[in-house]
Amino acid sequence: MRSRIDWTWIAALSFTLLASGCAVTRNRGTELAARSVPTVAAGTKSVKDLPPDRAAKVCLTVAAELEKNGYESEAIDQYEKARKHDPRSIEATHRLAVLYDRQGDVVRAQTEYRRALEMRPKDPDLLNDMGYFCYERGNWSEAETWLRKALAAAPKHARARVNLGMTLAQQGKSQEALAEFTAVLSPAEAQANLGMIQAQRGQLEEAKQAFRKSLDLEPSSKVVRAALAKLEKPQSTNVSQNPGDSRTSKN
Repeated sequence: MRSRIDWTWIAALSFTLLASGCAVTRNRGTELAARSVPTVAAGTKSVKDLPPDRAAKVCLTVAAELEKNGYESEAIDQYEKARKHDPRSIEATHRLAVLYDRQGDVVRAQTEYRRALEMRPKDPDLLNDMGYFCYERGNWSEAETWLRKALAAAPKHARARVNLGMTLAQQGKSQEALAEFTAVLSPAEAQANLGMIQAQRGQLEEAKQAFRKSLDLEPSSKVVRAALAKLEKPQSTNVSQNPGDSRTSKN
């Protein structure tokens, strides 16, 4: 029987899963973001007067700036406009897949991923993001398939390697997961990542062991020490409920 634990602290550890998730980082709450929407949006007023290829590039530039500063709905609008000018724009389609996923529109996200993969089936970033999309939904086997394809296309793809490690750990394949983590992370980080996934799965004794190994290698890690201390506190014997959204931040 698995123990009930407070899952909020696990979410706080998500940054230890280095290099995982998707390819673009959002930057919310900055002064730049506050100024960006009117500035970049104004640049699209004359797009209709440009040739289609140039108009698409303008919209993509605007969309990327909006996405960077956290204006996801506005970025989606610009990516859609870019694709109207250039229906074969892989960049627009890929980013729409990621953004629709972030917005919670799973059906549209999946449609965009499939569309992008038809255009560029061996793009490692796209394959990684598709794998992570499946990971977020608990489709471990499918996630593993896409992530292995990403690594076949780009063996040094660190995000895909970490995401594959996470996926294997979620399937209980701890040694395989550790091997993937160790390929791109320090041994201490690899053990910490494994421990976090095991804690998410309710494998508390295994998680404690992984955290202890991590601390043996990196005794100064306050985060891992706090995680271990949390697990070592007496817990209720009630069966664990769904921990909710414990996904890592998308990079």
